[in-house]
Amino acid sequence: MSSIVYLKNKTNGRVYAYLNESVWDRREGKCRCKRKCLGHVDPVTGDIVPNKGKRDTASIDVKTVGVSKFLGLISERIGLTESIKAAFPGNWKLVLTCMFYILRESTSMSRIRSWSIENDTPFRKRVTDKELTELFSNITDNTLFSFFREWRDHFKEGDFYMFHTASETSFDRGLDTVRFNDLPDVSVKPETCMSITFNQRSGLPVTYTIDSRNPVSYMDIRKSESDIRWLEFNRTLQVLDMDYCNAENLNDLLNTNHRFLLRASPQFEYARDSIERVKDRIMDLSNFITIDGEPFFVMSFVNYLNGKKYFVHIYFSPDEAQKEFSLFLSLIEQCEKELKSGILVREHEAFYDRYFIRSAITEKNGEAIMSYNDVAGFFVLISNTVKNPSQAFRFFKRKRDLQRAFDNIQNERDRESLNLDSEMNYRGLLFLRFLSYILYAEVKNRIRSYPPTSDMHFYELMDELSSMKRVIVADKVPQYTQINPVQMKILKAFGIDMSDLHG
Repeated sequence: MSSIVYLKNKTNGRVYAYLNESVWDRREGKCRCKRKCLGHVDPVTGDIVPNKGKRDTASIDVKTVGVSKFLGLISERIGLTESIKAAFPGNWKLVLTCMFYILRESTSMSRIRSWSIENDTPFRKRVTDKELTELFSNITDNTLFSFFREWRDHFKEGDFYMFHTASETSFDRGLDTVRFNDLPDVSVKPETCMSITFNQRSGLPVTYTIDSRNPVSYMDIRKSESDIRWLEFNRTLQVLDMDYCNAENLNDLLNTNHRFLLRASPQFEYARDSIERVKDRIMDLSNFITIDGEPFFVMSFVNYLNGKKYFVHIYFSPDEAQKEFSLFLSLIEQCEKELKSGILVREHEAFYDRYFIRSAITEKNGEAIMSYNDVAGFFVLISNTVKNPSQAFRFFKRKRDLQRAFDNIQNERDRESLNLDSEMNYRGLLFLRFLSYILYAEVKNRIRSYPPTSDMHFYELMDELSSMKRVIVADKVPQYTQINPVQMKILKAFGIDMSDLHG
């Protein structure tokens, strides 16, 4: 029996990896352990690095196996691998490798070159920029149609809900302006608007569309649903944020009996009235609940608008109220400096008008400023469908995860090496992010529902899996690092046997 053990050298502080082999000693009549030093452990990457004088790369092969094996098993179980194979019969191994890299590293895609060497992946070799761009060229409307059709067939039951989000970028687009003759420069807005549909029973994303903007009217909602009508979804719940919230849109949703969950600004008339109705009694202990680790005081009630019934869920956090009002006062101080210096910021115009008296002498509007404190820390959701406040809040908590998953696709490094100014390449990378999010959602759902792992962060789980390695010395049988208690807990949460990772 063989295994890999780690020992720390007290003199230099380095951790060394040894191949520990049990050998039967006939003379002594018992087993003895023989150890061979494989090298020292890199403190940053966790990789086993051969020591000087022992760099025979042909004799020692060390690969990280935990991430790809684990995510590959999850992808197979939910039918995702099957759908990818159907849509990309010649490239499915590269697609899976890209997905696993995105979930593990959460950084620029071009760095997959070195990662694919250090990890045992479905692709089995180094991934180059050329192979990535060739893959992007194969992600066409036809292959997307094929994938979404195959993937949709895994969700025959349950209702669906749709999120609307906008991905942002990190690189400076200050130079991305267009001048038309003598007109002012027109800046390019660095975001991609998306509508993403989830299956309510599984909590997994099913499809997405790219939009010109997030919905601002009921006609936008109708269009977003029309774009995916060919997938034959059942009733779809629209999850809408504050940029959609106004009296006309709320009336349209209620009058058409459209299923919706709407986050309302505390300044919105109906939301503010609801806050006024409960603010003197919401902090009663009977209203205190914890939703996925976040504490709130919550009250819900039924309201009517033009004879149409809807539910109002009001959440209040004293800690958030303090933080929010403190940030608000800081912004007011900044606005006052801008007004006095005459250097105004266009985005602050609404604050200038609402919270300052602008005359010969600029003064703060104390009454307006204090009225803001009346709604600080409140979070209001309105729905004609979702009665449970915990379920309603979880929809918006999921949207925060979703936003992060699609942010920063067009980063500085990838923009040049992968030519993300090409619409084909950009949309290809967007699709890979979508596939990765399917796996992310499945893993998050499972660790949250299994008590021993419910407080574990996704990237903590990825870190643990990344320390699971395979070592092949010369032509001997592959050896694997021992499973630690945390890793064992993760495997139990997903019903995975150790042998599944060593296949």
